Amino acid sequence: MQNRKIVISGGPGTGKTSLIKGICNQGYTVFKEYSRTIIEEGKLKGKANFFLSNPYEFSELLFLGRKEQFEKANSIIFDSNRPYLFFDRGIHDTYAYLDALGKSDFYWKDKVSPFKYDLIFLLDPWKSIYKKDAQRMETFEEALEYFPFIKKVYEQNHSVVIVPKVSIEKRVAFILNYLKDWNE
Repeated sequence: MQNRKIVISGGPGTGKTSLIKGICNQGYTVFKEYSRTIIEEGKLKGKANFFLSNPYEFSELLFLGRKEQFEKANSIIFDSNRPYLFFDRGIHDTYAYLDALGKSDFYWKDKVSPFKYDLIFLLDPWKSIYKKDAQRMETFEEALEYFPFIKKVYEQNHSVVIVPKVSIEKRVAFILNYLKDWNE
């Protein structure tokens, strides 16, 4: 048997990272959002908003990091008690963000399309929990613009489930219960 690859995605500030932490606290293997690493490295090099100033270079680094996570997941020993590996965003988000900026092309679409996850959980934009931080520089209105592109890219080749707007604990329970029923 093989571990199932599960992506938690959605627009910026929808609670993905908190949800991933909640899932991690349940003993599951998680892969953290790789873009935060690139954003921090960019800031150290004087790039205040690396993605917007050089979206192709940023996306290439992001793709490589997420690809490495995807490949690392293949080497994790299967645990029948915890057969799911969770990703805070997936490889396809890279294409979706470029598409939202009008900078996607067949090169990027072809680059991400060979990668397949088992299931995608999407979090809708949620204004009451949205907060800007050192890595999240978009306003809520700007963050709203990304969600349709993320949803579209995953719906093309994956099963997508929308996570309800409830507490982190209830979101974790929703996902784990969904997976239990889905796997049976």
